[in-house]
Amino acid sequence: MSITYTQWKRLAECAKLVGHHTVSLSHLKQEMTSRKLPELYDDCSKIRSDLLDATLHDVLPHQEYRIGKTRTFMPQSHHLIYFHPATRLSSLFPDGTDPLHSPGMPFTRRMWAGGDITFKGHLTFRDSAFLRCMESIKDVEIKGNEGDEKIFVTIERRIGWMPKSGKQSHPNVDDPVVENRKLVFLRDRPRPLDMPSSANHTIKHPHEPQARHTFIPSPALLFRFSALTFNAHAIHLDKKYCQEVEGYRNLLVHGPLTVVLMLQYLTAYLHRRRRWNGKSQDQVIITFVTYRNLAPLYAEEEMTLCVRQKETHLWETWIEGPDGGLAVRASVRTAEEEPLKQKDSKKRDPMAKESSHQP
Repeated sequence: MSITYTQWKRLAECAKLVGHHTVSLSHLKQEMTSRKLPELYDDCSKIRSDLLDATLHDVLPHQEYRIGKTRTFMPQSHHLIYFHPATRLSSLFPDGTDPLHSPGMPFTRRMWAGGDITFKGHLTFRDSAFLRCMESIKDVEIKGNEGDEKIFVTIERRIGWMPKSGKQSHPNVDDPVVENRKLVFLRDRPRPLDMPSSANHTIKHPHEPQARHTFIPSPALLFRFSALTFNAHAIHLDKKYCQEVEGYRNLLVHGPLTVVLMLQYLTAYLHRRRRWNGKSQDQVIITFVTYRNLAPLYAEEEMTLCVRQKETHLWETWIEGPDGGLAVRASVRTAEEEPLKQKDSKKRDPMAKESSHQP
């Protein structure tokens, strides 16, 4: 059973004691890591992946995927637009976020801090095939001085095929995608406009990229990604809220959107390199990515995607803001594999013969 709005409010007294009683911090961590989150199920319709492609078509150069193109395997990072809890409107917080991962008041302001994704295999598009996502809170950390604490919540999401016996209550070591996402919760008082992230501590990447692409994210891009991810968070949708409540100068670009942009751009770049080198028959896949958000990115302001190779199968990819400062930084491991053929899909997909189970 998922946490309700009433249960969330009961955590307020515990959270208010952060910075005053160490025992309360341990109680908060114990409550959150033992919190039972709902199991999520999705048919992973190719239509939604095509809608994401359409949204990014005019944003990214040299798109490898096109609407209507027959493809069986889900592009890496597209899993981020699936598996969303069916939270009712009455359970949402005033800023449009859900209470599932919240530590409680007064830590009501949520941001996407970073995370990592391990790709052990491929997710496939198939009619009547449901996948499940098992989600749990793995860790809770409290950082910062008294009165200005930040609560970092690490969430593990394991995505795989539903077993033939029906719903599954424990993780599977063979899950094709394992993701850890880190959210940070801030106190409910607004901060001064654009402080401290855009005025101080601008960090530059020490190396020049091998490839870069600059574009300006529009409010329409943010709206579409919010719709695809079932995300009503006002920091991506309401400019007045951003300015008057959160203290930002404009709409904020989504954390998961930056992950999709970086991985799609790197994948397209790697595919082009292989064609240039006459190795178009096999393909490069991403096996692991770890990333960290360093500064906000805004709608209607330039952002630049960058890639650079460090080793044979180790890449850096990052995003620069309009001043050239680092906003997001990621490290990506890759591998080579033979072309994925339709005849091999049954070996890779345990639900190839039977995939009619529904949640």
